[in-house]
Amino acid sequence: MVENGTVMYYLQDENKRIQLEVLCMGMSLHAKQIKMTDLNTQVGILAGIKGIKPLDMQNEEKAPAIFCMPEVLIFAGVSKKNLDEFLASYKRIGLEPVKLKAMTTPKNVEWTLYHLVRELAEECRQIEAAQARKKS
Repeated sequence: MVENGTVMYYLQDENKRIQLEVLCMGMSLHAKQIKMTDLNTQVGILAGIKGIKPLDMQNEEKAPAIFCMPEVLIFAGVSKKNLDEFLASYKRIGLEPVKLKAMTTPKNVEWTLYHLVRELAEECRQIEAAQARKKS
C-alpha cells in the first residue's frame, strides 16, 4: 500500500478515533495517535521527518503537568488534493469537527507539540473573536 502522508491526532472519543483511523486506511494515510507524553516532543520527530535538529529543552517552555490537551489533527506529507479529499470525507461521514488542525511546515516541525497546540488554540481564539465582532 502506498502511503500518502500521515495524520497525527489526539481525540478524546474512542468511536471518533476508530472512524478517523478507518478513513485514513481507506485513503492510504498513516494514522498516528498522539499521546499526552508527546507534548514536549518536536512535531517533526513525531511525524518521522528525518534531519530534525533537536531542541535545547532547557530553553523551551515545557507543557505544564495539568495541561488539558484539546483535540487536534496534524497533517504531515499530505498533498493538498488528499487533504481536501480527507476533510470532505471526514465531514461526509458525520464526524464531529476538530477545531485545531495544522499542516507541518518547515517552521512548525521544529516546535514541540505543546508549542504548536498553543499556537493553534490562539489562532482559533482570534478567529472566533473576529467572527463574534462581525456578528455584533
